[in-house]
Amino acid sequence: MLRLSNAAVITTNAILALIGLATLSFSIYVFVHGPSQCQRFVQNPLIVTATLLFFISTLGLIAALYGSHIIITLYLFFLFLSILLLLALSIFIFLVTNPTAGKAFSGKGIGHAKTGDLQNWIGNHFLRGKNWEGITKCLSDSRVCKRFGPQDVDFDSKHLSNVKFGCCRPPVECGFESKNATFWTLPETSTAAMVGDCKAWSNTQSQLCYACESCKIGVLKGIRKRWRILLLFNLLLILLVVFLYSCGCCVRNNNRVPWKRRFL
Repeated sequence: MLRLSNAAVITTNAILALIGLATLSFSIYVFVHGPSQCQRFVQNPLIVTATLLFFISTLGLIAALYGSHIIITLYLFFLFLSILLLLALSIFIFLVTNPTAGKAFSGKGIGHAKTGDLQNWIGNHFLRGKNWEGITKCLSDSRVCKRFGPQDVDFDSKHLSNVKFGCCRPPVECGFESKNATFWTLPETSTAAMVGDCKAWSNTQSQLCYACESCKIGVLKGIRKRWRILLLFNLLLILLVVFLYSCGCCVRNNNRVPWKRRFL
């Protein structure tokens, strides 16, 4: 059991250390060569995550290879903190992506420590001010609205993503006619009032419907969808860290046995 635990700690941490080092190297490369607006959203979190992953994995390797009681204890301490942080992050993601749960827990707390508006946290944080300006710049830089296929011409197409539906073409009620996938005109016979999203639409490729409320709704749905995927990833990561923690405890308990007794 001891050898199996030690081998599991060494193998898993070696793989994680390589992943952390590769991710950190990529992050530094992107930082040095000047990130785009889209890359800026993930650059700092990626650097921090990769650094922590590489540090903790290297600590686990040293502890398992050299049998240092102090290092393995420090390693287990960081693993325990990681479990707590991942659990807290998973709960937070669940609350802000689930309207019912978010509404139930919004404004709760003890004394002055309130949870805030969890139901609308994503919208309040990402869809206003400089954050929204950054997202629209990212949409423009990534040319997401130029990547259309023949099936995207129909508004009712099931292949159309939330972002394309809300940001890349005017709302259906505006009555615009498509000349191609990204150029629309208002018919002379149209009676639609040029207000709201209808007025915000522009055929300029850097603008399109990025200023529309429909675009914000599409981005909001996209963020929620991706964060729910992140939630599943977090839960799997928690299982992995708990497994490493269990194996690390076995290694630590063995290291507490006097050296001579191990070989008797």
